[in-house]
Amino acid sequence: MLNWRPLAVLAVLLAAPGHAAELVVIASNQPSLKIGAVVDGGRAMEISKGASVTLISSTGKTIVLEGPYSGVPDPAAAPADGGLLQSLSRLIEQKRDPSTALAVFRGVDRRSNAERPDLWGIDIGRGDRYCLRRDATAFLWWEGARSGAIVSLSNAAEAGGGVRIRWPSPKRELIWPDTLELIDGATYVVRFRSGDQGKRLEVRFMPDLPSDPHRIAWMAEHGCAAQASRVLDALARGEL
Repeated sequence: MLNWRPLAVLAVLLAAPGHAAELVVIASNQPSLKIGAVVDGGRAMEISKGASVTLISSTGKTIVLEGPYSGVPDPAAAPADGGLLQSLSRLIEQKRDPSTALAVFRGVDRRSNAERPDLWGIDIGRGDRYCLRRDATAFLWWEGARSGAIVSLSNAAEAGGGVRIRWPSPKRELIWPDTLELIDGATYVVRFRSGDQGKRLEVRFMPDLPSDPHRIAWMAEHGCAAQASRVLDALARGEL
């Protein structure tokens, strides 16, 4: 006798709709789509003429929609994985704090995205934790750089030692000095004059990650929220 139960179960599975990937809105001037919102990528969206929306998928894909637009932004069925999107959404809410702002890098030459010192470098003018990419050069970044200034940099865990740097003009960035070992998890102290208490700079290396949205989420979750916010802003502006 034919057992119909397995066939019935298979029919239900085949008939069930796929889970459309969710998307997070990171840039929008469309009133119906608020920045930070998590939306269903499998549902039709209407974007008005002159408006634009930038979304990130749970795989880290960036989707830019320019109005007039009517359609499904990400129709591919995929299991819902909201961890990345929720991290980005939380960061968007937190980054409304103006203390996360930093001047945009305007160098004399156009760097690859991985080499932008304002995003991936260590801002010596701001004591904080910095998350560095292993696939990119480690930079020191100084927005208020003074030509000829003497900057000392040392490992906080080591007595004495360190390096002294005469800051060249007109640069705002320098490659991390090769005479000072850059250690994951270490804290460094930068001083701009003798007797200065200094600013503490903690360094973390990011693991290899598949996309900038994944890097942003990792940074936000590992104490580099201000830096993550700046990278997210650059991504929203279409610079990455």
